[in-house]
Amino acid sequence: MSILTIHPKDEAQETALKTILDGFAVRYEIEPDETEYLMSSKANEIALDKSIKQAEEGDVVKIALDDLWK
Repeated sequence: MSILTIHPKDEAQETALKTILDGFAVRYEIEPDETEYLMSSKANEIALDKSIKQAEEGDVVKIALDDLWK
């Protein structure tokens, strides 16, 4: 059988899809979104918050596209 990946646009759509799948007894898995995964540990949360703060303050390194693979 095929594997389908569905991307609901909001919670209402997600709830409706779950109801339909449950009604047809279709097995499905829910994976955490990227932010939820990144915030899953305290160390990741601290590192992500630090990176966001650095970016907001302009403390970033810019690499030209041509220099990316050198």
